[in-house]
Amino acid sequence: MKTNLLFSNATFVAAILVAATTGLKVVLASEGLRRKKARREAMKHVHMLKRLLLSGMSALLITPSWAQPAGGLRTNFGDVLIENLGIGRTYNLRDISGIPFKVTNTGADTVQLYIDVQIPTADAILAGRKEKGFKPIPSVNWVKLSRAQFIVPAKESAYTDVLIEIPNDPSLYGRKFQADIYSRTQGKGFLQLGLWSHLLITISPSGQAQSQAEKDLSHGVIGNLDYTLIPDKLVVENVPLGRKLDIFKEIKKTIKIANSGSDPVKLRVKVVPVGETPLSLQEGYEQPARLEWLTLKSDVFTVASDVFVDMGLVLNLPNDPTLKHKKLMFVLKVEPADPGVVGVIYYGKVYVDVQ
Repeated sequence: MKTNLLFSNATFVAAILVAATTGLKVVLASEGLRRKKARREAMKHVHMLKRLLLSGMSALLITPSWAQPAGGLRTNFGDVLIENLGIGRTYNLRDISGIPFKVTNTGADTVQLYIDVQIPTADAILAGRKEKGFKPIPSVNWVKLSRAQFIVPAKESAYTDVLIEIPNDPSLYGRKFQADIYSRTQGKGFLQLGLWSHLLITISPSGQAQSQAEKDLSHGVIGNLDYTLIPDKLVVENVPLGRKLDIFKEIKKTIKIANSGSDPVKLRVKVVPVGETPLSLQEGYEQPARLEWLTLKSDVFTVASDVFVDMGLVLNLPNDPTLKHKKLMFVLKVEPADPGVVGVIYYGKVYVDVQ
């Protein structure tokens, strides 16, 4: 049995940690605002406000209609999936993933930041996750933060450990839960913002499976990796049929791998089906019939410290009239190239609108 660690980015979607040599699985994902109506309403009130998302994090605007944007927040956690946790155990995400929960103040002013764990409401759990059996955590005591209040200067970050404590109750075997983490600014005289992160937890199916997962996890290697996708979402419009389209050359935008760590990282990238990720299909989009319609210049990239790397995304849709006016969603999976290293796995999203 393998224990895998996966992560992605916050109502963001970049998925995260995979330890191919182990059975515990942690995923961090980020998806952007899910509700278009909410976004349109926010834009009506604050027309200059840009989306405060890093590849998809849910953002909540708490501001009067006359306010002008004075800052923003970004987090490395969006939707985080952790699989095969054991009962009677306490886990620190920093220990099993190599990274803490981080919120960055992207604005120009110092902010007061508050982070807390909440039991999700019924509508906070996506329909696809409900179908898979996810329920709200029974108690906020299951998830704790090492620190919850911060003063964060401009362009700096706040860090906290996320501790997950599973009660020693055999009836929990095979269960699935969601906890929400809300990061928000508070104070007078500046824009107040909030970000939602969603922590998804699955419990080992049995005591035997738990023992095997813990045995496998003990052999995993935590990599000191600090990379991400910027952005984690890309929209390509008016894509023609029957010819290759180099995305960066065509629209002057693309998804890049950014390494902000002190060491080079070697990463594997591939196009994967949406169903093999913690993501859901964006409303109005469908999965492409062939994943090879989106290609990269390589399947392995070595990214030096403080460097951005273009993956060389190219679309090549067949000259098939049935594809006209279709909306297709491609997903890129980015993970450590070494299967023995536990690192962050990000999922990038490419939305294609066909002519």
